Amino acid sequence: MVQDDILYALVMFCVVAYIFYVWLNDLRFFIKNSKPRKGAFAGATPVSLKYVILSCLAALALLATHIWGEESLGISGQQTRVGGFALLSWTAAAFIEELIFRGYFVIQNKGLLPLVLSALGFSVVFALAHPFIWDYSIPEGGGIFDGVWSFELSAKTLFSTFSIFECSLLFYLLRFLPQNRYRSLLPCFCAHLTYNWGVFAAKLAQGFIQ
Repeated sequence: MVQDDILYALVMFCVVAYIFYVWLNDLRFFIKNSKPRKGAFAGATPVSLKYVILSCLAALALLATHIWGEESLGISGQQTRVGGFALLSWTAAAFIEELIFRGYFVIQNKGLLPLVLSALGFSVVFALAHPFIWDYSIPEGGGIFDGVWSFELSAKTLFSTFSIFECSLLFYLLRFLPQNRYRSLLPCFCAHLTYNWGVFAAKLAQGFIQ
């Protein structure tokens, strides 16, 4: 899989690490000046450590629910196998996906209804963007346009897609709850990272890391 290809994982991690470094500088500017830097990244604002910790715990609780759901449906053995370098890709994805979706793909400051509807709509997009019910396979030696689309609607693919939808809703909630006064993305990053690392740990324990 592309996500655990060593070259792809390293390049993605390094690029995202630099973007995260710039985001952190924007956060430091806000903390020092009590206002955002002009042109700063979305959500580069402070939040309490307590809120970040609670966000991570919420992500772990959701992950536990999803693992229990897979076990209850008898589909836990249908997981895809990934290589160890997928952890780098998943770490990078926790930041860049939050920056894009929770940072920019949402209608803010237009009232509660547009906020809720946009969070729901973009959560559907976020879930469908993950290749569970679909796949695009490029044959060996072929180019990017030589791939073949395939689709699978099963209990496992539908459950996984819905799980990602629920994750997205949680991350939107973490950003826009009143307790997150400045709508910081930091709780979203940390919760997403916690969830991704938890999935990796669960796969490792179940023998799905190759």
